[in-house]
Parts: sequence; C-alpha cells; structure tokens
Amino acid sequence: MYKEVISPILDKLDSETWHRRAREALHWTEISPLSLKILEQFTYRRKRFTDERLKVCLGGVEFDNPLVVGGGWDKVGRAVKGLWQLGFAGVEVGSILVYPQPGNPKPRQFMLGSGVSLNRLGFNSPGVEVVARNLRTYRNSSIPIGISIGKNKDVEAEDAPEAHAIVAKKLYHDAAYFVINVSSPNTPGLRELQDKGPLTDIVQAVNQVMGEMGGRKPLFVKIAPELTNEAVNDVIKVVMDNGLIGIIAANTTVSPELKAKYGERWRDEAGGLSGDDEDFRRMTTEKVAHIYRETNGKVEIIGVGGVKDTATALGKIKAGARIVQAVTGIRGEGTTLPGRITRGLVKLMEQEGIKNINELVGSEAS
Repeated sequence: MYKEVISPILDKLDSETWHRRAREALHWTEISPLSLKILEQFTYRRKRFTDERLKVCLGGVEFDNPLVVGGGWDKVGRAVKGLWQLGFAGVEVGSILVYPQPGNPKPRQFMLGSGVSLNRLGFNSPGVEVVARNLRTYRNSSIPIGISIGKNKDVEAEDAPEAHAIVAKKLYHDAAYFVINVSSPNTPGLRELQDKGPLTDIVQAVNQVMGEMGGRKPLFVKIAPELTNEAVNDVIKVVMDNGLIGIIAANTTVSPELKAKYGERWRDEAGGLSGDDEDFRRMTTEKVAHIYRETNGKVEIIGVGGVKDTATALGKIKAGARIVQAVTGIRGEGTTLPGRITRGLVKLMEQEGIKNINELVGSEAS
C-alpha cells in the first residue's frame, strides 16, 4: 500500500518537509514503551525481526543485523529509538558540525523518480551542542549510534582537523563509531579534503582526541563515488597507516549523465543523486568491491548507495560490506524496508545452507 498509495502522494509534496515530519513522528513514538509497540505495527509482519545468524561485529561494536540507517537521514539525533524499533540495527547521526548552519537555500531536496532523490542540503545542522542534548536520551539504550562529522562551510581547510576533533570530543560518550564525511558534494571545497594530506591531518586530530578521551573508537572515512581507484587507494593508505577501522562507500553522485536520466532540467542542477538508480548502485558497489580486493578484506567496509531490498543489500555484502546502510531507500520503500531486508537475508541463507551472514561478506568481490 505504501508504494501504490502513500508514496505517490508524498511525491507531490515538498520532500524536505515530508522528511522532517517523518523524523518528528518517529521521535514522538519514543515517549513510552506502548507508543513504540504501536510503531512496531508498521513494520514488516508487525514485529521487529531478529535472528542470531544476522549478528555482525564491526570494530568491536555489536549489531543485531547488518542494516543501519545511513548518515543524512537523522541529522539531529531525534529518532534513533524509533528507527531501531522499525528493525534497523543502528543509526548514523549527522553529519554534525561545530556551529549551527542553515544549509543551502530552499527548495533543496527533490524526488526525481520513484525512490530517486536529488539533494543539495549543504550540511544543514543545529550544531554539536543541540545534537549532544538530543543524544543524551539514548545513552542507556544500547543502540549503536554512529556519529558523522562534517565542517562548517566557513571553516578553512587548515582548520578542518580542529573542527572535526571538537565534534568527536563533544560526542565521544554517545558514539559507537565515528565517520569523517569529506565527500558531500554540497559544501564548496569539501571533497578536496579527501586528498591524502588533508585527510591524514583530520584523522590524526580525531584519533588524538579520542585517545585523550579514553581510547580510540572505530573511525571511518566516507568517500565519493566519483573517486578514481587511484584516489581510493590513497584513502586506503591513510586508513591503514593511521589505524582506522574502515571506509564507507559511498556518498551521493554529482554525475550530470545520471541526473539527466530523469529529465534534461536536472543535468546541471546542483546537488547529489541517490536512491534506486541502477547506475548509481553499481558505482557504489564497485567501490566496495575495489576496497575489499585491494585490502584483502583487512579494511572494514560499510556499503551505501541504492539499497532498497534484500537483493541490493546482498549485492553490497557480497562485494565486501559487513554493514549496509539505507537512506533514500527508506523514503522509497517505507517503514517495512528493514524487516523485508533482514527476513529476506535469513530466507536466502536457509536456502543456501549458510550459517552466518559473515560468510557472505566479500564472497563475490573478485
């Protein structure tokens, strides 16, 4: 019913407004155990699904299944428990900046087709102080929370390490893992921080502050899908040389050709495309497989980009991702998405005699 009735109606409304209302609706379900049980009625088969065979461990962090909400869906940390109740194993909050930032002028988020989005939000954020207050709610929840860190657009490149370190320090006790997001296409000059030198400075600053706070937590770098394999290899070297856990592949794409598939008016439109586009999905999955092959599986990978069902999640896992993330797929598929994916993975494992989901990681990366 969601895809046939609700989604077409939402497609006619302002996408960003719908998203904010959906997040706040989930937030208000968190007021009591009863309201969370009511929310569970909107999951696939009306029950949050768990199965021992789906458990994964990433850098010492335990997840009860390999599906996590990706960065960008809940930028303010207000719907973590609601998203978990729907069946996700964790939530990556952010990207979070030191100071409040309104982002780019509206409108700045568009649905180009069924399950396909273009956004140029521009790191809109209430700032780390507000997010820190929101996340205190979840400190005793045991839900794994990832913290995606960005920088304000007026922070100069040479000050980026300090800006990332400030957020990491403030949210250290709320984070199961951290992500350095230098791959958003909507902040001028940001993607240049993926280069080896600037990226090294940032990861070392975050590593240092984590050490001072009590010990390093898993740290990832999120890359752009347009990076050449040579550039990805530079990121891999930074990750391995500095003791990071892994890489998230990948962010939204700025490809004019992919945008133009949905009408010439979108070809030169600013922003990044994401969601249920086969070419975008292939771009991101190829990055996952390349990282897995280059590192012989020694670098953990979180795969994101075009995940909308069991088959697309499985594609990322078989390419080398231990965790997969959904963002735009939630908009395209609705609240039953996590349950459909996790139940589908177990069904496939039973058919193929696979005892644990980890057996599938990287099985088709060669």
